[in-house]
Amino acid sequence: MHITQLNRECLLHLFSFLDKDSRKNLASTCPQLRAVFEDPALWPLLHFRSLTELKKDNFLLSPVLRSLSICWHSSRVQVCSVEDWLKSAFQRTICSRHESLVSDFLLQVCDR
Repeated sequence: MHITQLNRECLLHLFSFLDKDSRKNLASTCPQLRAVFEDPALWPLLHFRSLTELKKDNFLLSPVLRSLSICWHSSRVQVCSVEDWLKSAFQRTICSRHESLVSDFLLQVCDR
């Protein structure tokens, strides 16, 4: 039996065990699997471990989104918790980029 012979519910269940990148890769193999990837029912939970993940095209924002988490930590992001007046110009630039990236993403989420 080939994976594309499974019904939609089974495919959604299988996709639910995959991470965002694996889902995207599998969806690129054929139109039927792409349709499963684009099914809003597959995307009630989204978790991002880095800011770069927000820029990837490996997820779908939909009205069924119930849980969203954006967590990251790095030495560059750590400075964003420092008072603005204590930051250097370079640090302020980094923080404003992080802030605008997350803000733009959250606007997309709220517009859905």
